[in-house]
Amino acid sequence: MADQTAKQSSKPVAIVTGAGSGIGEATARLLTEKGYRVALVGRTAEKLERVRGDLGDDAVSMPADVGNSIESRRVVREAIERLGRIDAIVNNAGAAPLTLAADYDDDLIHHVFGVNTLGPIALAAEAIPAMLESGGGVIVNVSSMSSRDPFPGLGVYGAAKAAMNAFSVGIVNEYGSRGIRSYAVAPGAVHTPMLRSIFPEDQLPRDQTLEPMAVAKIIVACVTAETEEPNGATIWVPSP
Repeated sequence: MADQTAKQSSKPVAIVTGAGSGIGEATARLLTEKGYRVALVGRTAEKLERVRGDLGDDAVSMPADVGNSIESRRVVREAIERLGRIDAIVNNAGAAPLTLAADYDDDLIHHVFGVNTLGPIALAAEAIPAMLESGGGVIVNVSSMSSRDPFPGLGVYGAAKAAMNAFSVGIVNEYGSRGIRSYAVAPGAVHTPMLRSIFPEDQLPRDQTLEPMAVAKIIVACVTAETEEPNGATIWVPSP
């Protein structure tokens, strides 16, 4: 019944990946404050349910591994079925192993590009037709400062994120005249579980990192068209 009520709502809908913690969670919370319904996407159902419990009827949880393009496309179809429309996508999920380029095997290369590049592109590709049918939409790709100047061990991750910067421009060049907006938001070090899995706080103090909410505010400004950045921009967000 809750899904049916949500489907009939006139509120706009955003898909947020990596929504169980960090930047994704903060973004989802801000979007609901702005009047959006949010499809919370991530690999861990328990984390999504915790966030959904706080957000109530304005959120639904959709466990999925967006590194798998098939699951990424399924997320879009399920969101449309449960919520009735798609107005915004925030491709936030990421994978950033601290690994030198020569130490990558094929499986790790495919994993890093799957989560950071291939899955998000598939998700956007599945959603764009629905956005066009409804007159437009916005896609925000969460990139990284590593896409411009990767720290040693983050070169492959940086390359995967650099592809999303280019993809954001490509979306605008192909669909901007038909109402689609797109941005890449590229922060430096952000105090998230992913960052702490590779850089503990004794190596990178918290006061040298961004807070997830600071990045989320920039993402949400892109979604709501409150940003002054041009369509297609990569927005660099330096650490303190």
